[in-house]
Amino acid sequence: MADVLCLGEILVDWVSTAVGVELEECLTFTKAAGGAPANTAVGLARQGISTGFIGRVSNDCFGLWLRSILQSADIDIQGTIVDSDSQTRMAYVVTTQTGDRKLAEFSRVACADSRLSPEDIKPQMFVDSVILHFGSISLISDSSSKATREAIKLARLNNMLISYDPNLRLALWSSPEVLRLTVLETLSLADIVKINEDELLFMTGSSTNESADNFRKEFDIPLLIITKDKSGAYFSHTGGGYNLNGFEIKLVEATGAGDGFNAGILSALLPIVKESLNRRQALCDLTKTDILNIGTRANAIGALVCTKPGAIPALPTKLELENFMSSMKETNLT
Repeated sequence: MADVLCLGEILVDWVSTAVGVELEECLTFTKAAGGAPANTAVGLARQGISTGFIGRVSNDCFGLWLRSILQSADIDIQGTIVDSDSQTRMAYVVTTQTGDRKLAEFSRVACADSRLSPEDIKPQMFVDSVILHFGSISLISDSSSKATREAIKLARLNNMLISYDPNLRLALWSSPEVLRLTVLETLSLADIVKINEDELLFMTGSSTNESADNFRKEFDIPLLIITKDKSGAYFSHTGGGYNLNGFEIKLVEATGAGDGFNAGILSALLPIVKESLNRRQALCDLTKTDILNIGTRANAIGALVCTKPGAIPALPTKLELENFMSSMKETNLT
């Protein structure tokens, strides 16, 4: 069985080839596999972590292609359901004048990922697994929300840690307030939460480290991580708060960097908590050195993803990560 289960959306990113052109004027696009939980799953698999993906794909040519992407990464797809009555979700990405990428639009009708149901959740997948990772997009539709909550329930029954990356996508929700309330209502279900500074500001009205610490305590989250792009990340933990500097790299584009960061966190955390009889307590007991090692690995993978175009194509192998880390100066922890 897989050590880490990733639940949620896998989709097609259509990335504009024109710089500084809004979506309505774009004429040419490149196709790429995407979806935050799927990106994280591939990132974990490339680090040698036994990983499974739980979700639905369409029986159309795009869905079958996405399923093959998971298979080629040696990801367990017994929980990946092929749905003949759905279509593949599409995301349309434009490139800004500065070279950054931004999501401009999503397809919304009868998308496979939104049709995940509680009956799709296979209890046997959770028996020997260690971590469940999910995002907020699977909480939008009633069906996939119930499936996600069923998975969380099974994870708790099996002493699994629960990792949550809300990955806020306002365009997919009926209103910003519905999104905010849904995320706030589910935060206490998680042991590990990763958000960026803008998401912290959206949730709390502030992006300071102090607001992150208060936020973590309010929702009883053992480990809350605030990513800060090239500045690194802030780790708010039951044992204290720590800033970790990022790595200096030549930026190509940042698509999937946060998902690669998640893969770094979970792959480094896994050997620490795997054999524990109480994994949540083991997470609470992390030392400053543990957090340094975990955060350095996560920052390194996030940085490496930024050196190549695309998300899944840019996710590094274990050897690539080791070579990169050995060539870089040690990250500072404060």
